[in-house]
Amino acid sequence: MKKIIAQNAVEVEMVDNLLAKEVPTYRQAYSDRTSWLMACFSELAYIRFNPLFTSTVQKDLITKYLEEFAEKTKKSSLLKLIDIVGYDHEAETEKLVAELSSLNAELITTFDSNGTQAILVSTNKFITLSFRGTEATSIKDIKSDAKANTTKCDSGGNIHSGFKGAFEEVELDIQNFLNKEKYSNKPLFITGHSLGGALATIAAKKLKHVGGIAACYTYGAPRVGDEEWISNIKTPLYRVVNAADCVTMMPPGSDTISALSWLLGLIPRVGKSIRRFLLSKFGGYLHGGNMRYLTNCTGGNYDAVNLLYSVSFFYRIKMLYVKALPWSKPLADHSISLYRKKLAIVATNRN
Repeated sequence: MKKIIAQNAVEVEMVDNLLAKEVPTYRQAYSDRTSWLMACFSELAYIRFNPLFTSTVQKDLITKYLEEFAEKTKKSSLLKLIDIVGYDHEAETEKLVAELSSLNAELITTFDSNGTQAILVSTNKFITLSFRGTEATSIKDIKSDAKANTTKCDSGGNIHSGFKGAFEEVELDIQNFLNKEKYSNKPLFITGHSLGGALATIAAKKLKHVGGIAACYTYGAPRVGDEEWISNIKTPLYRVVNAADCVTMMPPGSDTISALSWLLGLIPRVGKSIRRFLLSKFGGYLHGGNMRYLTNCTGGNYDAVNLLYSVSFFYRIKMLYVKALPWSKPLADHSISLYRKKLAIVATNRN
């Protein structure tokens, strides 16, 4: 069985060295080792521990569609479909437990509701809630990302409606579990990649934990809310961005929407109405927290990676243009595996 976190002897040694040092908790400053470990947990949340079907009715219906599909399509297409749906969630859960064990962590429980998944894991010092990110094969994930209009939030400000709905699928289950006395003496870290990073940001604002929420680390996360929504988040937010990861620039920020709405507002007759609609539905998106930027590494030489505390908007646009040529792999820098590998090198070099 192919490993995820450590695939060879060199990587195993690197993992052992990083785990030999304690991860700081309740420290407001960004931690390289913590960031690497949270990236590991974010990647492991993608392991398909959740059953594909929640009822026999669903299973029978999909089976019927597969039979019809097999009669009308090529064998290669059918094999791809089988690869997507033909997994054993119990075997995947065992794989998750084994990977966590290699990080000196254990699985407490998993959460799965209507397309939103998360894992809760424990170490000897803290617990971590990690949200799964967007899965290309999940229609529900794609719908959550696509609902980019903002909506009022009961905690103040406006929030991405798709992300809000996805978080609410598991909010009560997670909060009820965190309320258990068994875990009240350990601080909580929250993390996630892509859509999972957006959900982690919401969780950092809305969840309560007696042991305290130490920090929230996100990777390749999109914007979630407006200035008012972001401003009253008390949990430290650390937002890691890798090179030309274009997902971190979505949805368009407040400056972009303001400029676009101004231009469209010049259209005779309908311009003002269009402008008001754009500003009311899509305006105001901002990133929250402190950003850390992983530099581009040519030729896959990740040993040359640097972690920058700040980069200009124009630098990121330039990098997006350079990395996109010849426009073949626009999402290459969005990979959580790439985030994790780079952060391991940064943490090793700095420690």
